[in-house]
Amino acid sequence: MKTPIKFLLPFFLVTGLLLSCRNDDNKNDHIEKVNADILELMREVYLWYSYLPANIDPSDYSNPVDFMEALRYPQFDRWSTVLTEEEFNMYFEAGEMIGHGIMPGLDASDNIRVVFVYPGTEAAEKGVKRGWIIQKANGTNLTASNFYSQMGEDEVGVTNNLTFLDNDGQPVSLSLTKEILEINPVLHSEVIEQGVDKIGYLVFQDFIDAANAELDAAFNNFVTAGINELIVDMRYNGGGSSDVALHLAGWLIGKDFGGEPFIYYEHNDILNKDPYNLDTMYTVPVKSNGLSLSRIFFIGTDNTASASELIINGVDPFIEAILAGSSTHGKPVGMYAIPIEEYVTLPVTFKYTNKNHAGDFYNGIQPTIPANDDITRDFGDREEASLKAVLDYIETGVLTSESTKSTAFRTKYIERREPIGQFLKAF
Repeated sequence: MKTPIKFLLPFFLVTGLLLSCRNDDNKNDHIEKVNADILELMREVYLWYSYLPANIDPSDYSNPVDFMEALRYPQFDRWSTVLTEEEFNMYFEAGEMIGHGIMPGLDASDNIRVVFVYPGTEAAEKGVKRGWIIQKANGTNLTASNFYSQMGEDEVGVTNNLTFLDNDGQPVSLSLTKEILEINPVLHSEVIEQGVDKIGYLVFQDFIDAANAELDAAFNNFVTAGINELIVDMRYNGGGSSDVALHLAGWLIGKDFGGEPFIYYEHNDILNKDPYNLDTMYTVPVKSNGLSLSRIFFIGTDNTASASELIINGVDPFIEAILAGSSTHGKPVGMYAIPIEEYVTLPVTFKYTNKNHAGDFYNGIQPTIPANDDITRDFGDREEASLKAVLDYIETGVLTSESTKSTAFRTKYIERREPIGQFLKAF
C-alpha cells in the first residue's frame, strides 16, 4: 500500500508525492497495524526523525493518539497527533462541528465565562454573548474541573439547560441543543472611528476553507470605508490552512508586495532532496484591491498558534507588525495531514520562516504592547483591555502604564481534551 500525503497543515495540496507505509494483511490487530504504519511514516517524514524512540513497540499502545504522543520529540514537539478521518473532514474541509459553539474560560475570580460564541448558532441567536458567566448546567454548579463532563457528549441532540449571568449581572436560563454547526470563522468585524482615524477591527478564529468568503466580505468593507489602521485579533486562533493564510496575506500586504517571498518551508534531510525536494517558498498573493498600510496591529495570546503566527511573522519584513496581548503559543512548525486507514496523522514535518528566514520562536512571539485578555467584555468594547491598549497606542503613540503591567492577568481557558482541541476551541 502507498499512502499519499494529501495536504500540508498549513494545507497545500501536494500531487504526485507518495510515501510508503507498511501493509501487513496478516496482522489481526488493526490498531497495532495502524501504529506500525505511523512509526514507519514518522521515520521518513518527521522533522525530528533521528530523535524517535529507539525501541518503541507499536503493540504496547491501544490507540494511535497515545502512540503518536509517545513518538514526539519532547524538546520541541507539542503538536504531532492523530485525528479520525471524520474529525479531520468535518472541521478542516466541511467547516463544521458538533456542539453549542461556545468557548469557555476562567476570569480572575475563576468564574466560567463565554470567551466567544460562533455567529449563527442557537446560542448566538438566543443572545449569548462573550463575557456572560456560565453558572450551571442541568442544575449543577460548573467548575473548571467538571465543565467538560457536565456538558455531555459531542453528539447531535444532547440538550443542556444552562444558567447564565449576562453582562448586566442578570440571570438567564436557556435550553441549548447540540447540533452540527457551520463554523463562521470571522467572529466580529467593524470599523472603529477614533479622531481622524478609521480603524478596521477583525476577530478571526479559524484558518479553514470557509473563512475565505468571510474574510473577503470584511476586507471589502474595510477598503470601501477607507481605513488607515488595522487590528487583526487572533487571540484564540490555533491555526490551520496556509491556503487561507496566504489568502489573508494577500489582503494585508498583497497590493504593495504581491509576488515577494512570504514564507519558506524547510523539511528534514530526507524530504528536502530527490525524489521529494519539498523545501520551497511561497510568495505574497497579488491583491490589487487590497490594503496599503504602513503597519498592522495583531492581538494574540498563548492560544495564537501556527498559521496565526505565520501571518504575524510573515508580515513583519514588509511593514510594521505590532503584537498586543501576551506572547503567542510558539509553533514555528507545520504538519502534513496523511491518511492511514480510518485516521489522519498530523506529524510535524517542516519548520517555516519568513522572507528574512526568521523563525524558531518556540517561546512564542513577544508582544510590543502587553495587555490582558479581558473576557468580561465583548469584542469591540472600547474598554476591553487588549483592544483598548491598541486604541490608546494608535491615539497617543506611547504605551500606557496599564498595558505594561508585569503582573497582567493571564486568562485560563478550558480546552477540549481531544486532539482536535489544538485547533477547535469551542464546545
